[in-house]
Amino acid sequence: MKHSIEERLLAVQKCLEGYAPKAVGRQMGIEDTELSVWLSRYQLEGVAGLRKLPIKRANFETKCKIVCEFAEKGVPLRKICAEYHVSRYAVQSWTRIYRQGGYEALRAIKPQGTGRKGMGRRKKQEPQTELERLRFENEYLRAENALLKKVRALMEEREKRLHEIGRKPSKH
Repeated sequence: MKHSIEERLLAVQKCLEGYAPKAVGRQMGIEDTELSVWLSRYQLEGVAGLRKLPIKRANFETKCKIVCEFAEKGVPLRKICAEYHVSRYAVQSWTRIYRQGGYEALRAIKPQGTGRKGMGRRKKQEPQTELERLRFENEYLRAENALLKKVRALMEEREKRLHEIGRKPSKH
């Protein structure tokens, strides 16, 4: 859930006044781990540490440095997150990858895209010739036919299996 800078500052101030972070988090609908990161950032940078930062991709050297501090030196996760402005999920993921394959496995991580490609509506194509339209329709009908054959085969297999164990198949 996203929280405004005012909400973040209010939550941090309540914690600094002596209220327990878990209680403040529960009251304001904030995860206590997220609140502890805000506290650390506030203590390091003041109000500027509570602002949303643009997403930056960590390079191989930075990932190695972060994993070394967390996994080998035992620096607390919230301190690393506050210092390097990375999410705890990223640090935990990089640490898991490091433990499975060493530092070189971190180099192999490919950056994830921000959107799904090819998962939307097809763009309208140029007007097709009659032959192209019929070929497309033929291909579509063949695919539909193959799908229906698979469904029929699966249903027959299920009915056969149920018949062998003495049950009656359901009627769909």
